Amino acid sequence: MKLVLLRCPNCAEPLKPDNDDVVLACKNCHTPVAIAVKGAVKMPVQFAIPPRHEPGSKRWMPFWVFTGKVNITVRETQGGRSQEKEAVSLWGVQRRFFVPAWELGSHVAQDIGSRLIERPPTYGKIDRPEEAHLQTAIISPSDAKKLIEFIVLAIEARRKDWLRDLEFNLEVGEPQMWAVPEDSYR
Repeated sequence: MKLVLLRCPNCAEPLKPDNDDVVLACKNCHTPVAIAVKGAVKMPVQFAIPPRHEPGSKRWMPFWVFTGKVNITVRETQGGRSQEKEAVSLWGVQRRFFVPAWELGSHVAQDIGSRLIERPPTYGKIDRPEEAHLQTAIISPSDAKKLIEFIVLAIEARRKDWLRDLEFNLEVGEPQMWAVPEDSYR
């Protein structure tokens, strides 16, 4: 086992991550830093705001954002009106999947992720605001991809056609980390 002293790659400030931390902000210079096997590396983070946003947010929440689509291969219902056309319409096009990356329950993450799929936000890209503090991310990109599957299942299960069986495959690219002002994604 090799111990690595973690320092900010921007200012060399010692970092003190918790065991679950994947991305955190340096307390000295606020640079986003990914905790990797080889040590600490700068993490590119896209700061984004919704069109109608009040400036001055202090806490910015991390999201993994994937671009891709869902291919439904089997969708069976127990009877009644099938909503397969609606499902294929929703999933059959390229879209962004926003997956919360900070510590919260899986049901809350599923709820936020579902809302952002069903009503995709339009975000403006900005430079990191000086007062912005990035919340620590504890969800890895691979776990975020698994959460997308959970979100797809939850959306399809909420349809009113008594879903019995669903099989699909997920085609997504590499994720980007986005930071969004707290409460702007609700």
